[in-house]
Amino acid sequence: MENELIIRAQAHDEGAVILLMEKYKGLIHKAASQNHLRSIKDEAYSEACLGFYEAVMSYDERLGVPFAGFAKSKVYAKVHSLFRKYLRVWQNEVSACNKEDNAEMEYLNLFEDDINIEENIMCKIDLRKIVAKLSFKQRIIFNEIVLHGKSRTQTAEKLGISVQAVSKTYNKALAAITKYLQKGRE
Repeated sequence: MENELIIRAQAHDEGAVILLMEKYKGLIHKAASQNHLRSIKDEAYSEACLGFYEAVMSYDERLGVPFAGFAKSKVYAKVHSLFRKYLRVWQNEVSACNKEDNAEMEYLNLFEDDINIEENIMCKIDLRKIVAKLSFKQRIIFNEIVLHGKSRTQTAEKLGISVQAVSKTYNKALAAITKYLQKGRE
């Protein structure tokens, strides 16, 4: 009976897919409801469903592996991949917070030494104060691009967001810095 449903589902019979998902809803729910996934439970459930669907579509009875075990491994692997993705993002956020203190010293290295040392120091202090007024996300992106010399693509990959989001946030940070600098000149 189950093998017939799998064959029908692989032939894109929606009813068969729904019946299989109903039969294995406990597996899907259990995989998505693990304690470490509480904050991303909805996404975990979606990933578990996708993993189950992939298991149905790629299952080959001739390999001699029971479908239940095959489906379980696919579902848990998909959910685990999602968790690892979020874990990298969370770790980057924490490391960015820890590096924020070190970033203050790096601002001092942005300007080349020139003849007027006093003016140079004042500019560095002003820049540090201005950057401190930016939002958390703007500071992180500004630091990655300006201080660490990362591209917008590298920054997006590191933070797990789109390049467009990085560009938009970076442009807002630059606009805010420009606004603060213009206020200081008035």
